[in-house]
Amino acid sequence: MKWTLTLLIICLTSELVSSETNLPPVFTQLLNNIVLYENIPVGKVVFQLEGYDPEGSNVTFSSIGSDHFSVDAVSGNITLVKPLDREETGSLTFLVSIRDRVDPAGESEQDNVVQQPITFIILDENDNPPEFQDTPYEADVNEDAAVGTTIFDKILVKDRDTIGDSLDLKCLPQQQSPEACSKFRLKLLTREATVLTAAVVLNETLNYNQRMIYHFQIEATDGVHKTQTTFEARVKDVQDKPPVFQGSLSTIIDEDSPINTLVLTVHARDGDTGEPRKIVYDLLSNPNDYFLLDSHSGELRTAKPLDREALTDSTGLIPLLIRARELVNGVPSDDPLTSATARATVTIRDVNDSPPTFNKKEYEVALLENTPEGTPLALDMSVSDADVGINSKFALRLEDVSGVFDVEPKLVTGYSQVNIRVANGTLDYENPNQRKFIVLLVAEETDTNPKLSSTATITVSVLDANDNKPTFEQESYSATISEAALPGQYITTITAKDVDSGSFGDAGIRYSLSGTGAELFHVNDQTGVITLAECQPQSQSNRRQRRDLHENDSDASDAHALEMLSMHPNQANYELREINTEPTVQYTLIGQAPQQPEVAAPSPPASPSPSPSPSPLPSTANDDKAAGSKAMATCLDYETETTYFLSYKATDDNGRGQTSVVALRISVTDANDSPPVCESPLYRASVDEGALVFDSPLVVKARDADTMSSISYRIIGSPQIESIFEIDRQSGQISIRPNASLDVTNLKSEQLIFVVEANDGLFTANCGVNITVRDVNNHVPSFLQQNYSAVVEENSEIGTSVEKLQATDLDTGKNAELRYRIQQGSFGDFGIDERTGEVFVSRKLDYDRRNTYQLQVQAADLGTPSLTGTATLTINVQNSNDKDPYFVPATQHAEVRADAPTGHLVYTLIALDPDVATHNALEFAATDDITAIDKEGKELPHSEQFKEYFAITRNGRVLVNRQLDRNLFAVMRLNVLVTDSTAPNVQQGRGLLIIQIIDVNKIPPTGSWFRVVSPCGQLMMLLGVDIAIEEIGIKTIKN
Repeated sequence: MKWTLTLLIICLTSELVSSETNLPPVFTQLLNNIVLYENIPVGKVVFQLEGYDPEGSNVTFSSIGSDHFSVDAVSGNITLVKPLDREETGSLTFLVSIRDRVDPAGESEQDNVVQQPITFIILDENDNPPEFQDTPYEADVNEDAAVGTTIFDKILVKDRDTIGDSLDLKCLPQQQSPEACSKFRLKLLTREATVLTAAVVLNETLNYNQRMIYHFQIEATDGVHKTQTTFEARVKDVQDKPPVFQGSLSTIIDEDSPINTLVLTVHARDGDTGEPRKIVYDLLSNPNDYFLLDSHSGELRTAKPLDREALTDSTGLIPLLIRARELVNGVPSDDPLTSATARATVTIRDVNDSPPTFNKKEYEVALLENTPEGTPLALDMSVSDADVGINSKFALRLEDVSGVFDVEPKLVTGYSQVNIRVANGTLDYENPNQRKFIVLLVAEETDTNPKLSSTATITVSVLDANDNKPTFEQESYSATISEAALPGQYITTITAKDVDSGSFGDAGIRYSLSGTGAELFHVNDQTGVITLAECQPQSQSNRRQRRDLHENDSDASDAHALEMLSMHPNQANYELREINTEPTVQYTLIGQAPQQPEVAAPSPPASPSPSPSPSPLPSTANDDKAAGSKAMATCLDYETETTYFLSYKATDDNGRGQTSVVALRISVTDANDSPPVCESPLYRASVDEGALVFDSPLVVKARDADTMSSISYRIIGSPQIESIFEIDRQSGQISIRPNASLDVTNLKSEQLIFVVEANDGLFTANCGVNITVRDVNNHVPSFLQQNYSAVVEENSEIGTSVEKLQATDLDTGKNAELRYRIQQGSFGDFGIDERTGEVFVSRKLDYDRRNTYQLQVQAADLGTPSLTGTATLTINVQNSNDKDPYFVPATQHAEVRADAPTGHLVYTLIALDPDVATHNALEFAATDDITAIDKEGKELPHSEQFKEYFAITRNGRVLVNRQLDRNLFAVMRLNVLVTDSTAPNVQQGRGLLIIQIIDVNKIPPTGSWFRVVSPCGQLMMLLGVDIAIEEIGIKTIKN
């Protein structure tokens, strides 16, 4: 041990001596602030590391922390491997190392390594171009901006290099804007070594119409490098230029060009093109009015046929002066700055051959309006073509939109006389559009190309003829005059009109009367005034005595006449009155009035009261009138002739021309000596309840043989009738009072019958009125109850009636006819008779599925539109015992120890019945079908002995009935039965009860160790377990 320690000390000492003599290597250079230019190329050796080892061993070099340089390990050369950029960093510092080598075989832990930082200073080179900041550069400038205006002052140039020439700018024109650099100049604002600012200044005046946008390049230079950017100057338009015409305003057009031929299109634009205005055109000079200029499109078109020979200029040149105006606020402007004129020339080109030529350019002729069809016009017209052969063939046609005239011949060769005939004899001077016709006759070559043509204008004046009869405003006329009128009494004035002129018209009409009795009247033949003529002796001698006004009163009992009992207005009560209007129809007059105490009837008024049959007039009235007739000499006698039917004639042309005749009825008026008579014995009308007017006007009319009589009307009826209706006393029109209410519900009948009295001041007549009030569907059906309730047995048969719902409707007819339906709540289990409202069972009910229903029943009438009412029917379903009980679950399990004593409760069976309220209603029992399984899992043969081991009570308790033996059976399966004891018929459910017999360990354990493997494969050590291992399924393993 001593020698071992000694040897160790020797080794350590030797090692220490050896390490003290190995000195570290040394760098022989200064490594700080080595200067490099940033443009040194990659790959160039920029420095060489030098050093030595004091012991003279070889040294190697390396670097740490530099990605710009690499160091050769042997030579020490430092090579640039990544470009330098002074703008990124002005110096680079990293570590270099020198290492000696103690072991010649290679590097070892004994080698000395010396690290030292090395710094390179990067010098700047002019290697970066100037940079424009905040580009792009652009500006807007008005075209009227003054020279010297600064339009942009945000030019900024920066240079990253600190060496080089000073920054400078230069303007470079572009091809699209070569004059840009003369229009604008660059003005330096500030200039430093690395920063320059400048502005763009307007150098010359601008014109938006000459150029809208200027582009030029701004070049920045530092003496070596150049950079360019684009400057855009947008010129803004100022409204200071008049319109400018564009294109040619000279053209040539053939002299045979048709009307509406496009000659040229004038184009002008706003001289201010930035926001140009719309331009409109007009013609300031238009010789011969040959042309029309469209003010908006600028289209110049021919307005009428051109005639080169009619021009004063033999060259065919027509000068035009055209004006173009800008629309300022939608109105053409006449300001010199917004309008301009230009001269246009249109040359009418003469065709180099001879067209067909008429002997005149214009013709005039007159003809009567009744000129027969086919009559030629009195014209001296000829047409010729100087050409020969096919060039002298031409066709004649009329451009006559009226279609009144025709030309012949249609085809001409060389020369021909021309006839214009009336082709359609419908000329009418009275039509202002037919008093003058201007027809264009065209002669056009047929076989040439181009087809030469010429035209002639024919002016046809239509002369009036007596071709219209005088016309009256009415087809017939009537007038009245009293039989007491004296000769010269004015009767009426009747005049006619005649659309002809002169004596053929109104001025030449003469009037006359003819017919039986015409001599009794006089008519002024020029004015048409009719008066009573002087009486002739023979007329007076032929007068007859006045007829008795009532000579036909015996016919008053006609079966169709209206007969009504007198209804005094002061009667306390109105009774039902019958109106007989036809032999087989009876109408009842319904009068309604409040009951009043019986009082003495007042005395009738002094005035005549209505009666079914008018009383004979007093004889003194007729006698007085007859006496008056005899005493007065008159031409008219109402009793002799009441009406004169005459012919009234008007003849034009001072009584020599055409005649028109109308009927003239002159009625002679009589005195008031006849009662009024209803024009209809019964007036009928219909009206909707609630309406304010009748379907058609209801007017009661009575006539009176005395035309002088004035009849007034009033209603005679119950207060209710008079509160509903009113009558116009003059016209007899019956209307509904504004505040009246026509409601069938409040009326005893739909028929309202009452009387209208017609009174002529002396006599009266009663006219029956029957008004039918039509029911309007304006009442909603209403149920007798809003809520109904009913109870129905669950086992009710389909169709069983549940409840009858009844609704009423105050309307009548179809409007009161109701239909019932269930809106909701029945779930398809109930239906309803749509006519009776009886609700019935429509599907088998199930208390357990749903025991309450809320039915919403709707009653709808058959009116248009239909109205509805609703009621609610609550139906409660009464449960019925109709379901079998059942076990829950169907298979039930129980366990019992093998040593359980007799009478031990094993299990209580569980069963349900939705129809019973208590569990006591269920009775349990076992069937004879009992099976058993031994402890080996084998099913045992059936044995009656199995029934003895368990007993089941009526309430489902399962008891041990006999000592159990697991060696005999380990599982017993009992088929069980549950019965509803309250059901009207047998209702049972079946189930299965499985009883597991649990083994009881009767052998005490002994103390022993066993190594066993569990059923899951685990090795266990059992202590003190001496049991029948085979019974628990554990397998022993021998040691």
